[in-house]
Amino acid sequence: MKCKYNIFSFILIALFSVNVSYAQQFPNPLHIPDTITGTTFNLTVAPSSVEFFQGVQTPTFGINGDYLGPTLIMNAGDFVQMNVTNMLGETTTMHWHGMHVAPEDDGGPHTPILDSMTWSPDFTVIEEATTFWYHPHLHHHTAMQVNKGAAGMIIIRDDNPVGDQLPHTYGVDEFPLIIQDKSFDDNRDFIFTILADTMMVNGTLGPHLDVPNQMVRFHMLNASMQRVYNLGLPPNLDVWIIGSDGGLLQRRLPANRIQMSPGERYEIVVDFASTNDTSIIMRSFSSELPPGVSGGPRRPRGGPGGIQNDTNFRPNRLDSADFEVIEFRVKPATANAITTIPVDLNTITRPNPNTVDHQRTKIFTVDSSGFPFYINGTVMDMMVINDTVELDDTEIWTLINLTDVAHPWHIHDIQFYVLDINGNPPPPHLAGRKDVINVEPFDTIRYITTFDDFANDSIPYMFHCHNLFHEDGGMMGQFIVVNTTDIEENEEKLSRQYEHFPNPTNGSFQIRSKDGKVPDLRQIELWSVEGKLLELLDGNIINSTIELDLSNYPNGNYLIRLNHKDGEVKTMKLQKIE
Repeated sequence: MKCKYNIFSFILIALFSVNVSYAQQFPNPLHIPDTITGTTFNLTVAPSSVEFFQGVQTPTFGINGDYLGPTLIMNAGDFVQMNVTNMLGETTTMHWHGMHVAPEDDGGPHTPILDSMTWSPDFTVIEEATTFWYHPHLHHHTAMQVNKGAAGMIIIRDDNPVGDQLPHTYGVDEFPLIIQDKSFDDNRDFIFTILADTMMVNGTLGPHLDVPNQMVRFHMLNASMQRVYNLGLPPNLDVWIIGSDGGLLQRRLPANRIQMSPGERYEIVVDFASTNDTSIIMRSFSSELPPGVSGGPRRPRGGPGGIQNDTNFRPNRLDSADFEVIEFRVKPATANAITTIPVDLNTITRPNPNTVDHQRTKIFTVDSSGFPFYINGTVMDMMVINDTVELDDTEIWTLINLTDVAHPWHIHDIQFYVLDINGNPPPPHLAGRKDVINVEPFDTIRYITTFDDFANDSIPYMFHCHNLFHEDGGMMGQFIVVNTTDIEENEEKLSRQYEHFPNPTNGSFQIRSKDGKVPDLRQIELWSVEGKLLELLDGNIINSTIELDLSNYPNGNYLIRLNHKDGEVKTMKLQKIE
């Protein structure tokens, strides 16, 4: 991909010229990523370089290419084989952001891909038609690897007949828009900064796209590290939001502005036949963003955590300003053009908030120095499970932001439904399936979800802020989903091998080998159901009777994990009472 473009002329045009053709501002045809279809997806992540500026190569990371990766088009119901080969010269991972897969296939930080190795997860695509994306998720290194270009889009197709009534021919009336901000140093290398000063779409600087004079569908992804966009098209143009993170909305929605935080996706349909304009500019109206939202007006310095306190922060021309993102150049319509789209798009069934199994609260705070940011007072610890969820449970999670900056919350494994924002129903565009929600300063958001299909008591899923600097700085936690049926089966097996009593207990609890022999245990762990490791008996167990003291713990339910020397793990429930 060659993007020959002079950044100095771009900045001068954008800042100082008012009577200049958009052809000069948007000289480069938008790169449309190649596609991979079928059921086997071979991806190679490797260093590369791109000529973003004439005669100068910028070092990048690419997936099957020099920057970004191909669009993976999958069909709902297919069993797919993923083969990810790492040639970066450093460890990475690959996360299928938004997809509902087992934790061992999710590609989080617990599934590293060492240099020159291939990771090969496989899974059934059980989502409905939607837009996902894929990117590295290595703890402390996600921002750098994504910033250099290791990311790509996933489009899911399904058999919903509405799909045939929407634009769906990739590269003709359906296009990906991967939106990022970038900064470059004097050598034209990427600057690793939290808010950059130059816009890029699909890896193209100053992009324009030829679009037919008809309905056109865009899969939009904010793949920036921190910047939030407030996207809009001219008011004389018909624009509808048709989908969010996890699928089509119930009804199409007319769109004036679309606020997108990092990691969020929206699908829109634009009727380019609804205007006589032949050049149409998509802008980010960032001057309208609320204070504390990255890229919008900043709060005064009178509090910790503000972006102005970050040593990497450099004010630039995009901050708190309205700026251009991409130009659309309207061309003749195609044969068999889609000229109308349905009003009703999808049937959405939300979990019943009156039949909830558990409620959890996540509170965002910040260190007195202004960094890092915390979730429930802690930073990410790879050795700590923060929450334990039971398979098929429906839960309500409450997110409370006590900082003066917004945090785009993302949770792996599931899609959720927003119940309310500060006690009020969500706006219609946030009422569909979501996996990212921007929690603005001092806001409280509640959502509901069901943790179905997948359980693994040793490999966790993540939840975190998708501001990649906050995430890498530790604003992340992890949870496991446990199958209580498996636990009951384990308890039956344990009862044949061990005596464990009393249960319930008011303090002391013993595990004793029935045959009087020393059990082949490597570790015994006591966990709270919220996922906190409370006790760890490590090393060789040398006694046939092991005693745990719960007298200092509150009443409630606990989990005990017995880690055998042969790698087998058995889990049992324990209740503490007065």
